[in-house]
Amino acid sequence: MFSLLRSLAGNKRLLIDFVKRDLKARYVGSSMGFFWSVIFPIVNLFVFMFVFRLLLNARWGDDAGPKETALIMLAGILVWAGFAETLSRATNCLIENANLIQKVVFPSEILPVYLTTSSIVNMLIGLPIVVLGCWIFGITGPGMSVVMVPVLLILQMLFTIGLGYFLTTLNLFLRDTYHLVGVGVQVWMFATPIFYPGEMVRNARIMLPDWLSYFSNMPLRIDKETGLEIPLSVGEGGDLGLGWMLDINPMHWLIDAWREVLIFGRWPDLSSLAMLAVVSVAVFAIGATFFRSQQAKFPDLL
Repeated sequence: MFSLLRSLAGNKRLLIDFVKRDLKARYVGSSMGFFWSVIFPIVNLFVFMFVFRLLLNARWGDDAGPKETALIMLAGILVWAGFAETLSRATNCLIENANLIQKVVFPSEILPVYLTTSSIVNMLIGLPIVVLGCWIFGITGPGMSVVMVPVLLILQMLFTIGLGYFLTTLNLFLRDTYHLVGVGVQVWMFATPIFYPGEMVRNARIMLPDWLSYFSNMPLRIDKETGLEIPLSVGEGGDLGLGWMLDINPMHWLIDAWREVLIFGRWPDLSSLAMLAVVSVAVFAIGATFFRSQQAKFPDLL
């Protein structure tokens, strides 16, 4: 992993050139240019506001009106879009750049990094709209907690780059990975509280058949009526809480931290931030190690 980091540092000028080229190529020939980075999330916002706010009546607390809901959704959409776009592009980046990897001595480790950096820059173009909306609508907006922005950016990049390294390497051995990632990202998006509050997930419960309780690895408790051992998260009526979906979702921790900083001017939850830091570093280390261990095989696999 450390050799990969040294290589990235040694090729930083090439990395910057790739980022610049990608940003320019996004909207080449477009009269509106980088403004599309703002327009796309806002269009998505109106669509999801119609579905989740107007039709399903999703709201963030009793005091959150349409304006607050719109900004909370927009912040989540921007952060998720930066993550999902990178994951999709990075998974196939080695195959798409096979001509470079096969014919010249090319530092392939910069590919997931430049894609992540480009998406982060694109995301940062849209985030000021959230801050501006807070000021216009009289919502708290960022305060001293804005100093956490660089920390959130670093953790988001580490997590995304690590997944990118892992998936793009796996895609060379299993070409179905690219298609599975597309489906997985869609499922992951709707399992993350972007368009609805996390409390809806924590309060939701699903019914379980009695026999399933005994095959669960969850901590057990003694049922008062039957005296039998059942999982702690299974309620009296044999229902299973869904709060664990948030407890294992790093993107929930990340998006929630961005919202706390940008919209509410509060410090992010330190326990969630610590878990995010541990997971981000671990994912980056695993992805980078896997990538580096297989890098010599890339020309043959392509």
